[in-house]
This record gives sequence, C-alpha cells and structure tokens, in this order.
Amino acid sequence: MVNFNRVRLALVAAVTSLYINPLRAQSTDTTSNKTAAAVFFSPVRDLAFALNVPSDSSQDLYFSIQMPISVSWGAIGLGSDMMAGSLMLMIYSSSTGENVTLSPRISDGHSEPVYSPDVEVEALPGTGLVNDSTLVYNGRCSNCRSWSNGRVDVESKAQRMLYATGEVGEIDTDDVEHSLRMHYNYGSFTMDMINATGPGGVPIIEASLESESIGTVLETSVFQYKHKWAMLHAIVMVFCFAGMYPFGILILRLGNWVRWHAINQGIALFLVFIGFGLGIRISGVYNRSKNFNTAHQVIGILVLVFIVVQFALGFMHHRVYKKTQQTTKMAPIHVWLGRLAIVLGVANGFTGFALAGSPENNYVLMGIVLFVFPVIVLVLVTKRLLTKKYGKDKEGSSEGGGYDLEPWRRPGATETHTVTATTVEYNGPSGGTPATGLYPPKSDMGPQQNTREIV
Repeated sequence: MVNFNRVRLALVAAVTSLYINPLRAQSTDTTSNKTAAAVFFSPVRDLAFALNVPSDSSQDLYFSIQMPISVSWGAIGLGSDMMAGSLMLMIYSSSTGENVTLSPRISDGHSEPVYSPDVEVEALPGTGLVNDSTLVYNGRCSNCRSWSNGRVDVESKAQRMLYATGEVGEIDTDDVEHSLRMHYNYGSFTMDMINATGPGGVPIIEASLESESIGTVLETSVFQYKHKWAMLHAIVMVFCFAGMYPFGILILRLGNWVRWHAINQGIALFLVFIGFGLGIRISGVYNRSKNFNTAHQVIGILVLVFIVVQFALGFMHHRVYKKTQQTTKMAPIHVWLGRLAIVLGVANGFTGFALAGSPENNYVLMGIVLFVFPVIVLVLVTKRLLTKKYGKDKEGSSEGGGYDLEPWRRPGATETHTVTATTVEYNGPSGGTPATGLYPPKSDMGPQQNTREIV
C-alpha cells in the first residue's frame, strides 16, 4: 500500500529544495572551504542551518541560516529541545525584501519568544536575498554560548536544538520585535558539537536534492501544525454572535416561543464563556496580546459584560412580569443591550482575525453576516406583511399582546364583565327570575407580555 504521507513529503522536499540553492559565502577571512561545521536540513527542506564552533578560546559562534523566500519566517533554537530555555535565532525578510532581519529571542515556555537585545550578533558577507529565491543570514554571535536561562555545551556530541518555520507568506519588516504567527512546521534535532569545532568562520551550506545533514540527527518533526485553540475560539464566537443570538430573536418574533428563546440565549451565553476562556488562553501565547490591551480584547471584555447583564435583566424582568402582569423598566434595557452586544460581537470578529494575522478570514465572516442577517430581516418583514394582509396577528403586536394569545389570554381579560342572562320561564319551586352576574376571569389568564418587550 502506498504511503501517501511519504510521497507528499518527498514532493515537498523536491520543490522546496530548489529554493535552497548551493551557496557559498563571499570570500572573506571568516569563510573557508576548510571551515568545520555541523549542518542540518529540515525534513521538507524549508530550513537549513550550519554551525561552526571556533577551536580557539573565544566565545564566538559562527552560523548560517537559509530558507526559501516563500516561507514567512524560520528559526533555530540553541541549547534545548524545549522552547523554555532556548535561544531562538529567527529570520524573516526585511522591509525591502532584499535583505534579512535577524531577531534573537528567548522564550520562557510554549509561547512566542521575546526579543533579547543582550544577544550580540553581527551580520557577515553573504547575508541577503540570493538568486531571488533564498534568504540567507550569515552571522557571528559573540555571546551565544550562554544566556539568562540556558547554554550551549560546545563539548557535547548530542547537543539538543529546535527548528521551526512559519506558514507560506511574507513579513517584510526590519522590526526585530515583530509579532509572528505560530509555527507551521517544527521539530527537534541533536548536533555533534565536536564535529562543528574547528577553525573559525562562516560554515558553508551546499544544498541539493542529494545533500544530507552533517553531524546532526533529526529527533522529532511535526508538519502543518494548526493552533486549535485559536480556531475553536473563532468558531465558537462566530457561531454565537452571527448564529445563535440572531436565531434567538427570530424564534421569539416569529413564533412567540419564549421558552425556546430563553433556552437558546442560555446556551449561547454558556458557549460565549467557553470562547472567552479560549481567548484568554490564546492571549498568553503571543507577545501582541499578552497585556490584554488590544482593541479586540477590550471590546471582547465589554461585550461579555453586556451579554451577562442583558441575560440577567431578561431573567429578572420575566420573573417580575409573571407575578405582576406589568412590564418593567428592565425590558427596554434588555432589548437594546442585546442588540448592541450582537453588533459589537460581530464587529469584534473582524478585529480578531486582524489580531491573529489572518485577515483573509474576514471574507468568510463577511459572507456569513451578509447571508444570516438579511435572511432574518426578510423573514420578519414577510411575516409582518402577511399579518397585516390577512389580519392574523398571532404574536399580538399590541402592547398588551401575549405569548400564546389564546382567546382568554388576550388584552382586557383581567377586566370584569357583566353578563345578562335572558329571562326565561321556570316552573320550579323558586320561579323564574332574570339573573345578572359578575364573572371575574381566572387569575392565571391575565394579559401577556408583548414580544417586543423582550427582544
């Protein structure tokens, strides 16, 4: 049976390896064909890394990182196979697209690494865009053997390291603190530091389909990783604000199903809390959202407060109404706060996709909005027109209208009615007498709440 995953990887490797071309640094005193190096190629050839440890007593490390220009960013983590404790050397295209930005970063866990200005790296000749297809950074780091929470053991024959690449795309910035999207491919490998030790200089990477890693061993690899928490957050919130909440309005206005309206809103509120929790979890992963001061986060917190207050007002109003048969001042606040929450919730979806670095998803959200809301408006307008035409207002559009509006639940049912009996002949012992009487309605058959008061 054909292993399609291996076939896919082979095809990707064949294509991407065309971008990492055979390269040699320009002739300088830091580059030599005899430079010792350990070389690593990622499984799909979207990243190449070579390291040289000078055999003298200096603290320098020479390195070269290469990746296709089609990849948004690439990184090598020194010192550990875990993000915590690694020194990440990250590269991406510069603002002109003709050079390479190097951003040394340190992470304290499974979150976006933070730029470290203390790491001293010098760009060497050969750095830049080569053959309009490959980004190359040749550098010398004067203090990359140890840092605040980690170190590289230059005598280890199996020094653990990380690699990671972003999705296809372009960043084009000189900002060393630029916030990045989560890795798409990543993994770990070990490097023989003894093999990398020799005369100091920029190591050479000669890449081709036949090229193999030298002095490195791949340990783990993950392909096409998707951040599921972010995806779930987006799906849940869009489903609630562009689906369940508008549907709650529809079922109340269309069929006067108050009970189902309440159930729908309760479920939606529960899901919003789940989505909010996912949002908090995601915010701690990225530098751009750790401080909870972005427009998306501020609006999101405000919307959560709105829907909690709105739900509470609706619940209390309904309880009071059942006892007094009178509307309350809470009703209009409940209605307009709900409408405002829906509008803000939908609008905040657009700011969320921008914050996540996925503005293309705004088109999907726009399509959902342009379908759902016009359909709801069309249904409600059609119902109203039919009601006026045929005079069958089953929802009771008057202020005293009710949920069900059975004949005995219509407006005025609480008033007492005088009923005059017809005079009849009666030959019984008491004789026939006219009779009049007062018939008060039953206590549970009073006027019902107007649908417009609660939605």
